[in-house]
Amino acid sequence: MTERFSASAATRHMGCRASANLDLAIVGWEPPIEDPTVDNAANRGSHMHEIMAKLNELPTGDAMKLTEAFNYVNEVRRRRRFKKLVEHTITVDWLQSQPYTTADLVLHVADEIHVLDLKTGRIPVYVQQNKQMLYYGASYLPLAPKAKGVHLHIVQPWADNMEEWYAPLHTLDQFLRDAQQVEAEILQGSTTFTPGDHCMFCAANPHGRGARGKPSCPAMLDLLYPDKTNYDEILGRD
Repeated sequence: MTERFSASAATRHMGCRASANLDLAIVGWEPPIEDPTVDNAANRGSHMHEIMAKLNELPTGDAMKLTEAFNYVNEVRRRRRFKKLVEHTITVDWLQSQPYTTADLVLHVADEIHVLDLKTGRIPVYVQQNKQMLYYGASYLPLAPKAKGVHLHIVQPWADNMEEWYAPLHTLDQFLRDAQQVEAEILQGSTTFTPGDHCMFCAANPHGRGARGKPSCPAMLDLLYPDKTNYDEILGRD
């Protein structure tokens, strides 16, 4: 069948007419089987075009910020010939409930491991002693059995915040034991309120940044409105 005279085929067709009619020009010609999972130049090119199309749909400011993030990540990747895991889900076997967790990017060799987390908010999220990052570090550490700790990275270009913190084994071990204790209390049905900055995305926070349910957390209301004694309207009660 005659191949379509497309823009990408123009150079080839104009240089060799037969290339558009290979089934006529070559006896027994069989076209190749296209497999999008094979790592070849054509598939890599298609994948890169898909990425560029997504980037080009973004406002220029966002595209520039993502470029900053990619540059930061690539500088880390250049340090060693790391194996990499992208959005890779694992079982957290050090917790009784055996939950799943997924890090944005994990780079590892036998004696070194990095966990990188992309944040898109404009309020800086700092990496040092960050419990989410320590959770990732404790969970993915077995991938680097000779490592003496984990390099943790927050990549938050919209807040001009891209930083690295090294968590040594003793810090990870302390976090692990603290988290196990908290989980044990939760599984036993603890309902102890402890309002604070960590409540930002709690669904019971009346001024949280995520989706909100009702009624609101009474401890947070006491913290926010210490002089108010009747919370019925705020709590959404009849």
